[in-house]
Amino acid sequence: MNTTDPIEFISRHRDTIFRWLGIFGVLLVVFLILRFIAMRMGGWRAAWRRVRRECAISGHAFAAPVRAWLRHRRSLRFLVWALGTTETWRDAERALAAARQAAAPVGGRPYAALVDADTVTVLLAGRRVPPPEEEPWWWDEAPDEWSVDRLDLPPVVPVPGQSPPVLVALGDTDRRCTFLDVATGPRLLDIVGDHRSRLALYQAVAAQLDARLPEGLAVVAEGVHAQIPGEPVRHAYRTAQRIRSRHGIAPALITAELPDPLPGELAEPPGDPAGPLIVLPGAARGYRRTLLTDQHGQVALAGTPLLAMSNALGRAIAQVAFAIPPALPPAPPGGEATGPEADRAFAELEDDDETWTETADEAGEVVPARQATRVHGPPVAESDLDEESEAEPVEEHEHAGHPGESAAFGLSPTSSAR
Repeated sequence: MNTTDPIEFISRHRDTIFRWLGIFGVLLVVFLILRFIAMRMGGWRAAWRRVRRECAISGHAFAAPVRAWLRHRRSLRFLVWALGTTETWRDAERALAAARQAAAPVGGRPYAALVDADTVTVLLAGRRVPPPEEEPWWWDEAPDEWSVDRLDLPPVVPVPGQSPPVLVALGDTDRRCTFLDVATGPRLLDIVGDHRSRLALYQAVAAQLDARLPEGLAVVAEGVHAQIPGEPVRHAYRTAQRIRSRHGIAPALITAELPDPLPGELAEPPGDPAGPLIVLPGAARGYRRTLLTDQHGQVALAGTPLLAMSNALGRAIAQVAFAIPPALPPAPPGGEATGPEADRAFAELEDDDETWTETADEAGEVVPARQATRVHGPPVAESDLDEESEAEPVEEHEHAGHPGESAAFGLSPTSSAR
């Protein structure tokens, strides 16, 4: 029987033996170190829980940029679709106007709207606003958040002397487009918080006001944009004050700072009629409404539960600026409209009694002129025919020579439709 000498075997496999002994020693040392650390952390279970937590935090940190980019792209696509559709703006305006009329008896004042593909949720301000009792309104989470299906929006009748909603988009929340009504509340709107988020939101709000307000109602002061020269702040404020409201919509002043010294009307609640809306970045003094932003792009309206994400708002507004509809003007109330707008508003009512023709003025331009036709009155007795026939030429002569009536339609007193 052949036997192997142990010394010769060890000598022959010395490298392999020493290699395995070294590996075993290293594993033993690592185990002892891990055991020491685990005992200091409270045992093996506590150490394992902490390891899992740290791994999850590290994985989230590495995946956060990718998830933020995907969330930004998803929000951008949604805002471009929502803000580029006129029905989204109009449904939000109709819901706010209807909620204003429905909540007036209970002291509620709508200030914002959340619009998704099927419903509109209106946020109301007020003390102890009760839940809606009349259809088609309903509520889910809070009694001061009234919801309605977009297909069931009630008809809205314009109220004389009441300004229509003027909406600006603030972003999206839970796949719902968030709108703020700047026509209600304080006339001073300041945007504070993170520098980058604040400037991005400020420029987006300014662009929407410039696109939605009637021409000439948006006044831009100097220092707002490098490529937009503006007037000095005090001159721009005086200009905005001199501009009269149009269709119940007040002018807006977009400025980088407030006038110094601060005008007294800015430190008081808005009067009647309300002054111009002032939008500026940074903290303001006076009776104001504040939008708070943070580094993550979240925007909140101070004192309210309104919260939205505005990361993609700037790019969305840049893409759909041409499709943003103007602010919806109310129908002119009967008996209160004056000037050319009143004449145009009631032109259709006078079609039965008057006809429109075109004449050429001295410059050769065609201008509309009004030609009076005889109004057929009730039948008269035969004994009165002679008196009426004598009175008719006098009446036509007085009508044709009335200077004030022709001037109201843009004609000179010497112009004639005949």
